[in-house]
Order: sequence, then structure tokens, then C-alpha cells
Amino acid sequence: MLFRDLAATFRRIQLKNSRDASISELSNAFRTIRDNQPTQLPKAMYLMTSQLAPTHEGVELRFRDKAFAPVVQTAFANAGHVDIPTIFDAYKKSGDYGTAVEDLLKQAILTLPRAFDDDSSASMTIDVVYDQLREMATQAGTGSTQRKQDIAAALLARASTVDEALFLTRLLAHQNLRIGVGSKSVVMALAHSFADADADKPSLQPWVASVAAAYSQRPIFEDLVETLGHVLALPSLDAKAGYIRANAAPKPGTPVQTMLGYPVSTLHQITQRMRKYAGGVAACEYKYDGARLQIHVSKRTVSHMTPTNEGPDLAVFSRNCERIPADHKYFDTISTHVVPYMNAHVESIIVEGEMVAVADDQTQQLLPFQTLQTNGHTAMCLFAFDCLYLNGTSLVHRPFQDRRAALHAAFTPPSTSTTSTLPGQPPRSPRQQLPQRFQFVQSQDVSFSLHEDPDTDENEDLLSNSPAKLLQNVLQAAVDADCEGLMVKALDEPYKPGCRTHTWLKVKRDYLPATPCMASGMFLPDSLDLVPIAAFRGKGRRAHVFGSFLLACYDPTTQLFHTVGKVGSGFTDVDLAAISKRLEDTVVAVKPLEYDASEVKSIQPDVWFEPTEVWEIRAAQLTKSVKYTAGSTYLNAPSPPPPSTTSNTSCSITSRTDAHKSCGLGLRFPRFLAVRRDKAVVQATSDDQLASLYLDSQTNNLSMTIINDDHKRH
Repeated sequence: MLFRDLAATFRRIQLKNSRDASISELSNAFRTIRDNQPTQLPKAMYLMTSQLAPTHEGVELRFRDKAFAPVVQTAFANAGHVDIPTIFDAYKKSGDYGTAVEDLLKQAILTLPRAFDDDSSASMTIDVVYDQLREMATQAGTGSTQRKQDIAAALLARASTVDEALFLTRLLAHQNLRIGVGSKSVVMALAHSFADADADKPSLQPWVASVAAAYSQRPIFEDLVETLGHVLALPSLDAKAGYIRANAAPKPGTPVQTMLGYPVSTLHQITQRMRKYAGGVAACEYKYDGARLQIHVSKRTVSHMTPTNEGPDLAVFSRNCERIPADHKYFDTISTHVVPYMNAHVESIIVEGEMVAVADDQTQQLLPFQTLQTNGHTAMCLFAFDCLYLNGTSLVHRPFQDRRAALHAAFTPPSTSTTSTLPGQPPRSPRQQLPQRFQFVQSQDVSFSLHEDPDTDENEDLLSNSPAKLLQNVLQAAVDADCEGLMVKALDEPYKPGCRTHTWLKVKRDYLPATPCMASGMFLPDSLDLVPIAAFRGKGRRAHVFGSFLLACYDPTTQLFHTVGKVGSGFTDVDLAAISKRLEDTVVAVKPLEYDASEVKSIQPDVWFEPTEVWEIRAAQLTKSVKYTAGSTYLNAPSPPPPSTTSNTSCSITSRTDAHKSCGLGLRFPRFLAVRRDKAVVQATSDDQLASLYLDSQTNNLSMTIINDDHKRH
């Protein structure tokens, strides 16, 4: 397929602004490519998602604001001399070089280097565009910027239509098509393209779910396309889905998308939720304040994995699927203190654990996450908690109790934790049992089926023999052991890669109020991971730095950042100086198109940033506010579905609306806690997650009011 034909598809998607229409357009394009140039499918998928490679390969292509103007000038030199200030001024009007090029072409200030013709040999194919973008991404060292500019200009000079110039420019300058298509939509569209064109939605759902599950276990487009190639001859969607489920599996050396827990604010919520699952028994694990890691070990040589001194190949990934380099202290700790304790029967394994900083003395006290991020601190312990793959077999569909048993059988740590099942007797704290450098998480199993009465209230839940009381005891023990709280996991449930699910619940001691909060909004059960997208200049003592920052959540469906509040507290003077210096380098001339922000004058920032960091933010409540846009597409829907009727994933609220965005969600009393260097911006708290948190508070009978932003509240 020619890139100009793919660009025409992008234009139709942009004009329709509908997810269903987008998936239909993409699936039609995929069918065309599959039937004519099937080897182009993975490359087309990367281009559609504005990527060049899987996340764990870390391939990026980004120009600074002013560095791309010379590319446009060179590429369109046939139009005569167009000065760089003219190009840059056009860019500043929209914050998008693609739109700038389109506008300049429409005004005849620029003309297409090569007019449209039917000579396919002179046109750019998907292969050409993708391969040249990869070539640009490999440029490094002295003169790399000029080499990138030269490649980009030569590529852009081959554009033959306005659409081709527009979307090629966006890929080159921003690595973002800005059409609101993410990997989930692309995977769904690919699944549709391998189904019958007339298949109805009910029959498509299990098929699409099986394809999405396969991708989440091994998020590489090439592998997914290869797997789907085997189902074309199968007679039905059921047969195809069965084949995918039977053959999809993690692969050592490729990260599995992580499963996430759902935050709750009361023990009563945990007991009510866990009673719904088979068996009604859950593991109450200590929630450590560390970095979540995924560890791949193989005794067979695997590409992209690093041999260790002990022999097996090793790969370590962060929670956002980024590869941890072999010279990193996490990698060193795992290769030295974890791999040697792998038992003889293990040939290959994928495990998850939390790396936690510990005091480098006899106390071995657990230390905060910020300590772990200090370059000079090397004393740490890995607390392993799950096993996703063992000796060629995927375990993600197995119940948690089976995965935990496999994990405990695979390793013999120097200081092994045991799971206590005695009511009211939590396991020993890490202070009583030294963590060394590797052990299993501290955990206690609790049966939540002791009381069968569904009408049990919160006060009855705290009787001495109730599950909630046992849960409270374990929570207190975790807090006493310098942990954040608990992760409560249903024993009979599978691992769901890439999902935030109610089968895992997380509760922090800091977010358990003594009495229900009846103020406007809700009491947040967890800290939020938000992206600073803009700043306000400081005043007085802060005059030389940024004084406060505009925060945003992320919508993976539309690839937009939605504003949710402004934070100015929690920073030390040293913090502000370092952050201001760091973010000053990411300032852009105008608000990027992917930022959905209110036009209310009182919150217009002094500068906008590229999205580069994730911050952990603590806040008292979420409230409705006309100043911010987070959650507005859900909250202003005609009839938002109640949380109890939604699915268990973070995308549980699926009904979106194009209605007027009259009101969004804002934070009350936000406070900066830390920079989350282990998270990418696309892993920030999602738009629908915030909406779910707010809607959950309605089911808990918390009163909510809309803030009148035109008047001060006293």
C-alpha cells in the first residue's frame, strides 16, 4: 500500500471523530494490506499508533520545536525561498507542524514538491516511510540532528498530496498522528480485519477479546500478525478464538503488560467485593513502596536477553514495559541475588516483584521509594509476588493460588516467607525477618465468606471474628512494617494483562478516614499519577522558578491529556529549582493539540510543556469543576452507567458522548509527592479511571456538589 492511501484513511478518521468509524476505516485498510502486501501489516500498525517499535525497544523520534522548521524549508524548496520565521509562525498558531504545512499549502505559500500522479514507482510505500523513520531514530552522536533533518526533508519532499504531507509531517515532527487512535483500537481493528466483514457484534466480541488478550501477553505487532495468519483458513470465529487462546503465550525477553489493582477507601468495600468471587478467599499481601519489575530468566539463549555470571539469560522490565539496562542497579541486584536462588527444575520463567530500598545496616529497614531512586543507594530487596510463565507454559490463565505456588516452588530465597492462614495472626514483619536481598512478599490468606449475610453493614464488619477485622489486623501489621498498605487478591482469579481489575484491590492506610467523608466529592483511596503539562511563574520567593503546575490525566483511547488540577504544594525549594530547570527544556511555543484544557481565563498557564514526566499526587477529593476537563466525556453522558454494572477493567466505562463538556473533575488540596520515573506518560492515571472513582463515590452515598468557579468558597 502507498503511504498516500494510508494518509487518506487517516484523514477520514480525523473527520469522522468516532471510535466505531475509526475501527471500520482501519480494518478496511488492514484487509487491503493483508490481501496484497501482508508483510506491511506490522509496519502499518506501528505507523497508525505513532510508534516505530514495541515499547520495550525504546525507539523514539522527536525534533525540538525550532529544529523542524529547516526541514520544511528544505523539503519545499521548489516553492522558492520561504523563510524559517514564516514557517515557525504558522506552527505557533496551532502547535502542530502538520497543520502548519497544510495551511501553508492551502495559502500557496508552499507547493507540493511532487504533484499527485499515478506512477506508483515514484510514490512512497508504507515500507519506505517506516524504514526511513527507523533510520532517523538510529542517528546519534555528533551531527545527528543534521542527519535526521536531511533524511526527514528528503522523505517529505516525496509527498504528493496534502494529506500525505500533513500526516508525514506529524510523524516526523511529533511522532503523533493526532487522530485519536491508540494501540487498543488498532488491535481491535486488526481482529475485525481477520473476521468476516458481515460478522455481527455478539459473535465478534469473544474473537476480539481473544486477540486483545494475545497482544497483552506479548505486545509485539509482528508476533500478533504472525499468529493471526494461522487462523484465516479456520471455519468460524469460535474456532479462530479457540486457536488464539490456545496458542497465545508470553515469551521470555518480551514484557507482558502488567495487571493493575483497583484502589478502595474502606475495608467494607474489600469484603463486599471479595465475596463475589469463587471461594471467597483472598491473599492479603503487603504493598511495598518500591519499583515494580518483571523478571525474565531463561537457561536457553534468547535474543534481547543478557547472559549473567550464573549462566541463564536475563531481562528486566519496568511496569511500563521499558527495558532495564544491564548496567542498572536493579539488574545487578537481580542477577546477583535472585537468579542464583532459582531451583534446578526451572528452565525459563517470568516473575513479577517489587524492588524496595532497604537500610544498608543491620536493621535492614524498608525505605521509601524516593530512596530507591537515589543513584548512590544500592541496598535493596526484591519481593516476588507472581509467576506468569514457567518452562514454556503460560500461567496467566491459571488462578492466583496456582501461580503463587509455582513461584514458591521455583525459588528458594535465603529468607523465605510463608503464608499464614491462622485467623488474626499476620505474618512476621520485615523487621522481625530480615529481607536480605530477595524474598517472597509477606502475605496472609483471609476468607471473606465467613458471613453470608449480604446486608452486613460496616460496623458489623468490624466484629472480632469478621473478615474485615482480620483484614484490619493485617493492614496494621503492614503499616507497622513500613509498607504502604495491602494488595488484596482473589485466589481463584486469573492474571489479566493490561487490565485494572477488581480482583486485585489496593488499600493504603493513609486513605482510610475514621468516619465517612460527607463533603463535596470523595475521599481519594489512592494517590494519582498525573502529568505536568504547563506551569505558572512563581511570585515572591518563587519568582525565579515555576510556582505551580497544571496537571493532566491521560485517555489512551483518544490519546488526549485532560486537565484535572493545579498543584503548588509539596515542593521544597530544591525540588522547584530542579523541576523548573528540567522542564524549562521541554517548553513549547503553544498548547499542543493533544491537550484538552479549559479556556477559563483564571487557569491559563504561563508556559506549556511537552508531556515528559509522571508525578505522584495526593489529593483529598475529586469534585466537579468547570475549570478542568478530566472525565467530562463520561460525567456529561446522558446516563452514565453505575460502577456496579461495569466490567472489571480500567476501561469499564465504555459509553462516550460528544455532548457539550459542561463540567469535568478537579482535585481538592493536591500535593506533590514524587516524580514517578518508573512510569511513562501514557501510564498516567486514565480519564475513565478518574470518572470511575467519582462515580463509585455516588454508590457510597457521598454527597457531591458542583463548584461555582465564579465565586470564592468559604
